[in-house]
Amino acid sequence: MQRSRPMSPNALKRSRVQALAFAAAIYASAWFVLRHGVMLSPRLASFPRWPVLFDLLLTVPAVTWWLFRRDRPRAWRSALSAAGLGVLVSMHLLAGISAAGMRELDAMRTIALMAGAVAELLLMIKLWRFVTAAGPQHNPEYALQRLMERRFGTKALGRAVSFESRLWLHALAPRTWAGWRYCGEQHFSYHRKDGYAANLQGLGVLLLIGLPAQHLLLGLLSTPLAWVTDILTVYTLVFLLGHYRACLRCPISLDGGALYLRHGLGVREQVIALASIAAFESCREKPARHAAGVLSLAGAGTPNVRLRLWQSQAIEGLYGITRPVHTIYLGLDQAPQFLAAMEATRDRMRMKKHCPP
Repeated sequence: MQRSRPMSPNALKRSRVQALAFAAAIYASAWFVLRHGVMLSPRLASFPRWPVLFDLLLTVPAVTWWLFRRDRPRAWRSALSAAGLGVLVSMHLLAGISAAGMRELDAMRTIALMAGAVAELLLMIKLWRFVTAAGPQHNPEYALQRLMERRFGTKALGRAVSFESRLWLHALAPRTWAGWRYCGEQHFSYHRKDGYAANLQGLGVLLLIGLPAQHLLLGLLSTPLAWVTDILTVYTLVFLLGHYRACLRCPISLDGGALYLRHGLGVREQVIALASIAAFESCREKPARHAAGVLSLAGAGTPNVRLRLWQSQAIEGLYGITRPVHTIYLGLDQAPQFLAAMEATRDRMRMKKHCPP
């Protein structure tokens, strides 16, 4: 029996393109036959639904598994994802299916949601074991990042999974954990600025207090709606807890050649070379919301530091989404000390540059 082994980047990319192309072709063919098949033949007006359902739920996942067969864990994950997507597509394409068939699809959708919840629970358990096995002398966030990149890559999906894992890491890790040591020689906090951490606590308390009343009121309208809203609210509470703890643990750091930009869960560690920073200055103005190329890391308060880059740099934000940034606004607890450290570091860099070896 052939042993499973990781696929090369080129083989992985090729298999992904082939799987997406095959699935798109099957979905498009099913849509055309069911919606406009009479244009090809009058017999297709009464085309049976079961062959389409077979292709969406079995053929596409089977072909997807075969394309990733060299890496068995990835093959099973891809096949299950294709099956879940097939259920969603079936709900829209097979609107004319019998009531019994629709009930079966609803049951399959419920099973898919339960499987997602079980996967989230397994991720939490595995993450907890990973954190406890790392030991207090190591920073678990760095180790987790390496693990996620090795298993899921650095593309959009890998970054999203890494963000989700990081969320649960900070939410579940003990408060007394002493291994949160980050790169950099000088560290600057931001959680006290304008009561940012306290505001996160207050928002979490309000959501928690309102959860029972929310469930009772929505339950009068629809029980499934009440439970779905409860799940989303609990996830929001976990997110707030993880972001709150990450803000306390993840400082903005500086060393002799780089600025390590972090901000809770909102920005995972991004390394910015000091040579790429055109200017840094104190400021008291709020940037325009959603301005292109501008990143504000001041919470709900007013920033007190502005950084301008020579050219735009991709910054990874929530759920691994990256965007180009050329101006960064910071809200720091020790803005004067940070600016002084930046100036001193830049002076040392200039001296090293002009001093003969």
